Amino acid sequence: MIAESTIDIAGPASNAAHVPPHPHVSAEPAIVAEIYDALDNNRLDLPTLPDMALKIQSLIDDPNVSADRVVNLLSSDPVVYMHIIRAANSAALSNGRPASDLRSAISRLGYRMLRSLVLNVTMSKLFQARSPYVNQQLKELWQHSREVAANSYVLAQRHKHLKPEQAMLAGLVHDIGALPLYLYADRYHARLDQTTLEELVHKFSAAIGTRLLKNWNFPEELVAVPAGHDDLLRANNSGVADYVDVVTVANLQIPGAAKFVAWANVFAAERLGYYAGECQNFLTDHAEQLAVIKGMLDVNATRH
Repeated sequence: MIAESTIDIAGPASNAAHVPPHPHVSAEPAIVAEIYDALDNNRLDLPTLPDMALKIQSLIDDPNVSADRVVNLLSSDPVVYMHIIRAANSAALSNGRPASDLRSAISRLGYRMLRSLVLNVTMSKLFQARSPYVNQQLKELWQHSREVAANSYVLAQRHKHLKPEQAMLAGLVHDIGALPLYLYADRYHARLDQTTLEELVHKFSAAIGTRLLKNWNFPEELVAVPAGHDDLLRANNSGVADYVDVVTVANLQIPGAAKFVAWANVFAAERLGYYAGECQNFLTDHAEQLAVIKGMLDVNATRH
């Protein structure tokens, strides 16, 4: 159960029924105007980056950090500790060198991968709600985010200017804007119908995700991901593939559906150098590597 202090989105104002509707949503349910009002008046408080993720990010950004400091920090959290060991051993499946302690696990993974994995394990605690329906939606959202993260890691390996670990991070947070919306509904609108809730996520998640990643001091190349990854015709002035492109293609790699995508119309795939046949067969062609990365991220073998 997530503590209410963790994410405190300002609830409906006492005069919510009199909130003037946003100019673009005059016919939408009152809750839509309610959230627009919260956004427009900066009353939408967003979740903070988990403490352990903040600390590891600070250490890794320090060029003079010692391995001992990193080991000591991770050793202070048994859940994170075991996750890193397990992830390192999942990665070792490809070369047969399992890690027996935290220092060897960190050496095996590298600092950039370590940052993404710590964020993965600490963020998972945010994806919980009181409502069984919302809780299930959050579970599916987090499962999907990790699958996209694994796909993103593999896709980015084709380009030297893209870091696979950074691409993994982009995949993890590409739909992060949906999290505050689900928790808002869970807290203030427990009886909200499924259609309206999904409509809210569709309307607001990109804008909220952008704001959230800015609050978390993510680099601009990742801040652009929530708003850009769903635009299949997105232009890129440089013509060089970026992390938005990676997540766009990774997000379309849904088992059984990729072969029906009109890949010739997905500009991101072209910039990444993946053409229709490769995109359609991506999950099969990279199944072994994807299984390793998913193991590191604790992705379930099947969706529920």
